[in-house]
Amino acid sequence: NGEKYFCSNIGAEVAIVTARLENGEDGIKGLQLFLVPRYRKDGSLNYLIRRIKNKIGTRSVPTGEVGFENAEAIVINEEIPGIYLIMEALNISRVANAIGSVSLAQRAISEAYNFATQREAFGSKIADLPLLKWEFGKRLEELHAASQLAWKSAELLNKVWEEKPPYSENYHYFRFITHMAKYWCAEVAVKHAKWSMEIFGGLGILEEFKVERLLREAIILPIWEGTPHRQILDGWEVMARYNLHERLFDELEAISPNSGSNIMHNKIQNLLRQSKEEQETSAGKIFRQLARTTANALAFKVTETVI
Repeated sequence: NGEKYFCSNIGAEVAIVTARLENGEDGIKGLQLFLVPRYRKDGSLNYLIRRIKNKIGTRSVPTGEVGFENAEAIVINEEIPGIYLIMEALNISRVANAIGSVSLAQRAISEAYNFATQREAFGSKIADLPLLKWEFGKRLEELHAASQLAWKSAELLNKVWEEKPPYSENYHYFRFITHMAKYWCAEVAVKHAKWSMEIFGGLGILEEFKVERLLREAIILPIWEGTPHRQILDGWEVMARYNLHERLFDELEAISPNSGSNIMHNKIQNLLRQSKEEQETSAGKIFRQLARTTANALAFKVTETVI
């Protein structure tokens, strides 16, 4: 029984719902994860959709307000505290979000390039102008790096997805990398979508062209499955608790000795000596640099392998 203000994909046949058990504990310990079918066993509606939300993006995935009244539900796993299952579901979604982000960024570059090879200005195709050539090269480098970070999170998920609490260090490392991937890849997607619109000029803001939708879709990516603040703070917390930056820097140093990992290591070590408040204040800047450094090093590894 209860209400959900923001439910995604409400046209689905079954929903995953976080709810509190009757007479359950206060706080997160009283939460459980349930499967809630759209229809009851007698064929009647199991919950009511009250209103569809008007959103700036992801309009093809309907979102709405839902009311539950004695809804039939199945506890996914009674033996495991619900908060763990909730976080596992979120972490899987964050990997998907990272993959989707780089896919959108790739589409944005493709649309921009197709337009630039046809648009003429000052007697030549704008794709041949030196500055735009450089910009395309830069965007492709950023896409390549973000793709490797997203794929790294997917590879780690494939190794730990069957784990149950208490989790291994490998699982916590997966969480750490996934927070970075979700955060950084979403930022790249928004940046590339906005840039693609700029290549189109005034045409980029018209609905009859494709790129305005790319920006509307991209804006959602940093927000759902946890905002940038959530990824930064949770990523910093799990990194600091298990010293996962040491493992990461060992990997990066083996991949690319000139990746800048030594400088990042010193910055992180210095910040970890500060108060909790100071760590949280500075975590955003450091986490952003760490994500970029990691993505670039992973891209270097793939480039070296291909060469």
